Amino acid sequence: MSKQSFLHGAMVLVLASIVTKIIGMGMQIVLNRIVGPEGIGLFRMVFPMLMMILTLSTIGLPTAVSKVIAEAIAVGDRRKVKRVMVFTTVVVTVLSTAFTIGVLGTAAWLTNHLLTDSRTYYTVLAMTPTILVISWSSILRGYFQGIQNQTPPSVAWILETIVRATLTLLIVYYCMPDLVKASAGAMLGLLAGELTHLAYIAACYWRKYGLQRIPIPPMAPYVKPEPFRKTIWSLFEVAGPVTVAGIIGSFAYWLETLLIPRALLASGLTKEEATAAFGLYSGYAVSLLVLPTVFTYALSTTILPSISEAVALNQPKLVQRRLYQAFRFTAIMGLPSSVIFTLLATELSTAIYNTPAAGPILAVMAPVGFFIYLKTPLSSILQGMNRAGLAMFYSIVGSAIKLAVIYWLASKPGLGIMGVAWAVVISNVIVCCAYFLAVTGLIGFYVDLADTLKILVSTLVMSLIIMQAKAVTAGMGSSYTVIFGVSIGLLVYLMLLFLLRVLSLHTVNRIPYVGPVMAKALQWIPFVK
Repeated sequence: MSKQSFLHGAMVLVLASIVTKIIGMGMQIVLNRIVGPEGIGLFRMVFPMLMMILTLSTIGLPTAVSKVIAEAIAVGDRRKVKRVMVFTTVVVTVLSTAFTIGVLGTAAWLTNHLLTDSRTYYTVLAMTPTILVISWSSILRGYFQGIQNQTPPSVAWILETIVRATLTLLIVYYCMPDLVKASAGAMLGLLAGELTHLAYIAACYWRKYGLQRIPIPPMAPYVKPEPFRKTIWSLFEVAGPVTVAGIIGSFAYWLETLLIPRALLASGLTKEEATAAFGLYSGYAVSLLVLPTVFTYALSTTILPSISEAVALNQPKLVQRRLYQAFRFTAIMGLPSSVIFTLLATELSTAIYNTPAAGPILAVMAPVGFFIYLKTPLSSILQGMNRAGLAMFYSIVGSAIKLAVIYWLASKPGLGIMGVAWAVVISNVIVCCAYFLAVTGLIGFYVDLADTLKILVSTLVMSLIIMQAKAVTAGMGSSYTVIFGVSIGLLVYLMLLFLLRVLSLHTVNRIPYVGPVMAKALQWIPFVK
């Protein structure tokens, strides 16, 4: 399978992300309407536990696989690829199996003593088979990212989403009105999707290598075989800081899940009200806020092996170029998204979920959406430059700040879940700024200020258009306001980007698959060049 260019790989993932987000969002809308905030809260209480266990069972190796394989291929050391794949597969299999057995044996204790709602017991049991499945697929995904071929993971992701959405809704529908069974059923739907993902990506891998062991390809005569000990060290040089950061991040996420309901109980809410409020925050407001991460996830996934390759080949100019591309791409997508979520927070939550109560929570977090979206690619750049430890440190600081603010604000009567939203704002701004200063301190400030100003002006005009559209459609219903405001706002925004030469036909034409068709359609507009 051939290597893809940085832009091609990023756009393949972007297209896959858009497809999966559309399907996933459709599933989330229907699911939220079926089970309500309380049912979503039950599922969301268990999900951080799964993330924590996956972090421990993979110990940062998927990220390390992507980086080390990219470096090995860049210098021609093909034998290193085999060592990396064999070693990491064995390690994650052993760890994942151990954690699966451990969770099965302690499920009752976990739900009775750690989670605030014992109704999550069957959801925890349904979660356990996914540990091994996701761990295996993450290693294979890291391999394809390392060889910079994003197509197999992207197709697997789409298939996973289709299967998960279909089975989750079917299972939950037949389990209602029992929220306990519905929550466990949603986890079984997740398992089915992950099995599909693993089956496809493994088939792609085996199609390349057959049913044999990974072959040892011929090495270039100028490349000396790397000692096995050094190979393992290169893996854990990346995996170590990533694991520590992941453990702390996952633990903080899990601790957040444990802390928020307790803080809400302390603010005067009942158990059911606290679970529902947590569901509004995590399953409604956050779900909307992170929609633009379909773009930044693709960017961060492709940028890590690309930066690693540039560092291995001693190409600092390419690293600088990738920073500018990451910032520019995130600004184009993230700034208008932040505006839309801020100005239409209640209308969006009403039109999509029929739950206006999630709107004020979203409105608090949305203004800093750009910082949330930029944080992930900046972290990948630091990891690619062998500064994973620095990224880990800032992540730890951000998690500590977030938990401290949650503890301080969410337990206050009258503030409650809004205190959690403010914690998200404060922690993400601090961490993103720290990442950006760290990256620019290493490679210099390579951001085109004139280009950024054009994006800001376009975003400002778009926000004025949306505000006017909101006033015009007042009283017509949330759906009309959202459709009219977002449509006309984004249309004006895109036209301004072309008019100010932020975007061009050349840029559009480079988008895989759909780019040439879009470029032909746009070339008839006079100011689009």
